[in-house]
Amino acid sequence: MIRTGISEKRRFSPARRSMVCGLFLAFLVFTVSGCKSHRSDVLRVGVTPGPAEEILHAIEPALARQGVEMKIIHFSDYIQPNMALASHDLDANLYQNIAFLNQFNRDHQTHFVALGRVYLPLMAIYPGHVKSLAALGNGASIAIPNDPVNHDRALLLLEKAGLLQLAHDAGGSAVHVTTNPRQLKLVELDAAQLPRSLDDVDAAVINANFALDAGLNPHTGSLYCETRDSPYANVLSVDAGGESDQRTKILAAALTSPEVRSFITGHYGGAVYPAE
Repeated sequence: MIRTGISEKRRFSPARRSMVCGLFLAFLVFTVSGCKSHRSDVLRVGVTPGPAEEILHAIEPALARQGVEMKIIHFSDYIQPNMALASHDLDANLYQNIAFLNQFNRDHQTHFVALGRVYLPLMAIYPGHVKSLAALGNGASIAIPNDPVNHDRALLLLEKAGLLQLAHDAGGSAVHVTTNPRQLKLVELDAAQLPRSLDDVDAAVINANFALDAGLNPHTGSLYCETRDSPYANVLSVDAGGESDQRTKILAAALTSPEVRSFITGHYGGAVYPAE
């Protein structure tokens, strides 16, 4: 009989199987650990449409020179970037103002922290069926954001435009309409839907984040807009503890650098301002 080499008994002995399994498991642990380590090296930053993505792209070379690789992740609404931050699918996000961040923390028991004010996207009233504030007659429809912070921000802008009068809750955390002389109909929509609503309403109050993405500009195409002393600048946000991450420290410093301020001033023509 011709011998074929190592016997079947020897080939599948318990000791050999144990050694092979051990080496295989060690390889798996090394591979998975290596992948996790590699993924953690990439700084994941969430944004909504508009200036945040462009500003982040502008600083990518500066971050790369300091050893920070960044991945920009897009969201189409104001809720999911914070949900992703809470679940640690993001390391940071750049899209919300401090009032929105504080309200989200209260509503969802999160612990987000603002690392710095970056840019101010102006909120403005844009024409739908009517082409001037004076043309807004009795019962005219105005679309506004439906999230609490931007809802109240829109009402404050309508008050400044002379269309409404408001009263504030104790502490100023919310506002309510007390006088509506033209009986305006306020249509509450998701902020991302507001530009598309202009075909169906007389006017809409839209934040520059979504206005610019739809080809609208508060300085050249609006009926009335905020001024640069608005308190609603967008901030770089992290979950509690993220402020000690060296990568987010580098990102925060880059976002408030003179180069970024110059980029914002030159790129947006007054539709977006560097935060003061």
